[in-house]
Amino acid sequence: MSGPLLACSPGGGVAEVPLSASPDDAVRREGSALEIDTSRVPAWAVAGADPIAVVFREARVIVVRRDATTFAAFSAECPHAGCGVSIVERTRLLCPCHGSAFDFEGQRLEGPAPTGLRRLAAIYAPVTRRLQISLG
Repeated sequence: MSGPLLACSPGGGVAEVPLSASPDDAVRREGSALEIDTSRVPAWAVAGADPIAVVFREARVIVVRRDATTFAAFSAECPHAGCGVSIVERTRLLCPCHGSAFDFEGQRLEGPAPTGLRRLAAIYAPVTRRLQISLG
């Protein structure tokens, strides 16, 4: 899987890191699921109490790490016109097409989107540090 990922914590700026900078097995699609080796995502290597959002553009998934073992996943497809929500700005997720904004809970903050982002089922295995996300 290739393409950039974006990451940000509330106190910092946006960092764009190509997925190719991560080992090939950091992100893997298996049928209708996405598996992420969280130990290999550079943005999550920094320990801290602030949530950190990462946009996986190619997979069209946004994952928010709330703490070392708690993650939430959302579809990156904007509910307004299907554009990719691809910008993390402090504590907001932005759709560059028409200006919809969402918080790290996926809730709509502003813009033409009629609803918040679709939440995806995510299960984290702390022993293996792998996050399994259902894309279906």
